[in-house]
Formats: sequence, structure tokens, C-alpha cells
Amino acid sequence: MFSSRIVSFFLVFLTLGLVTYANPVAAAGGNEVAKRQQADSIEAVFANLKASTDSILPQLDALVDSGSANDANVAPLITQLTDAFSTADADLTAFNAKGGDGKPHNKDELAKVIAGILIVLVKIINKLLLLGIKLPIVGGLLLTLQIIVNKLLLSVELLLAGILKLVAILLVDVALLLKSISWGLVLATLGL
Repeated sequence: MFSSRIVSFFLVFLTLGLVTYANPVAAAGGNEVAKRQQADSIEAVFANLKASTDSILPQLDALVDSGSANDANVAPLITQLTDAFSTADADLTAFNAKGGDGKPHNKDELAKVIAGILIVLVKIINKLLLLGIKLPIVGGLLLTLQIIVNKLLLSVELLLAGILKLVAILLVDVALLLKSISWGLVLATLGL
């Protein structure tokens, strides 16, 4: 009886892992993530992230606005966004392992940059979900993106204590959008 519970527990997590597994997709012309510079500061990490999202999010927004969004053309863009946030998190984790970057930081300005990235991201994802079309592959990718964004927020909080409170203040207006796209994990991390 006990072993059947273990087996069912294992199968649930195996199923979740298979559902959210993303296959790499070759980028079509113009869909490449902007090459990043080597980050030497926390601000540079977010500048690189902003540059990456600024090249991906307008493409996603154009697909949503034109009504031509589907799994085939949205999934690669969501995967690129996830990769950009993962890269930023890896850079922050490297700084955390070194005990920071050894530079003074303007938390207010950095919080504005982080909030700006998240506001645009959340608004576009909300527009995508409001289309009402079924996107089974994108659904799993959006869950992965939420987890990576949350991990990035926690990483920056480890490096710069108190910055999430500043970001949360700036994101109060989009808290309802975060709730509507079911990003409860990010809401909880920000304390909204």
C-alpha cells in the first residue's frame, strides 16, 4: 500500500516533467536573442536582460496584435524569453557565489529596470492569454517562465536585500494582471 503511493507520487512528477519539457527550436531569421556582453555588474546583467527582452517581446506583441499567434510561432519566442531570464539568473548566481560584484548599487534605479521588464512581459502575456486560443505547448512554457522569473527575483534579493520591496511598490498597478495570468508564485515572492 505504501509503495503504491510512492509509485503514484513518482508518476505525477514524471508526467509534469514530460509536459514541461521544451524541445529546442531553430531560430528563424530575425528571431535570434541579442548576444549579450559579459556581465561585470548586477546592473549589466539587467541591462543585458532588457536588451534581450526588448528584441523578443515586440515580436510576441506583433503576433498577438495581428491575431496570428499559435503554438508554432509563440513557443520559440517564449523559449527565447526563458533562456534570457535563465542566463540573467545564472549571472546573478555567479555573483552570489563570489559574494556580490563589489560595486555600489542604486537600488531605486535597478528596481525601476526590473519592474519595467516585468510590466511589459506581464502585459504581453496577458494579451496573449486574453485571445482565448488554445496553446497547449505555450502553457507549459509559461509555467517554466514563471518559475525562472521567480528564481531571478529571489537571486537579486539575495544579492541586494530589500530590492524586492522596491520592485513590489512599482508593480502594484500590475498585481491584478499577475493574478489574471496565474503568476501566484511571483505575486507571493513580491508580497503583493
